Amino acid sequence: MTREEIIQKLLQEDKEFRYHYEKHEELDKQIDKLEKHHPMTHDLEMEIERLKKERLYHKDMIELKIQQFLNSQKA
Repeated sequence: MTREEIIQKLLQEDKEFRYHYEKHEELDKQIDKLEKHHPMTHDLEMEIERLKKERLYHKDMIELKIQQFLNSQKA
């Protein structure tokens, strides 16, 4: 099973995975939008950093779910 197939399966079957996946996508779009803002202010830079940390958390949770799925397939 490919990584993309695993992601699709988890999106369909795992609500928690779907939440983290959608939140990650949403944060990605917000960050992209904010990074295009000129002039860049200190407050804006701080907000972008906060959003990037939150996005990273959701990415970590996505990866954890994928690893759990792969481990469950080995058993």
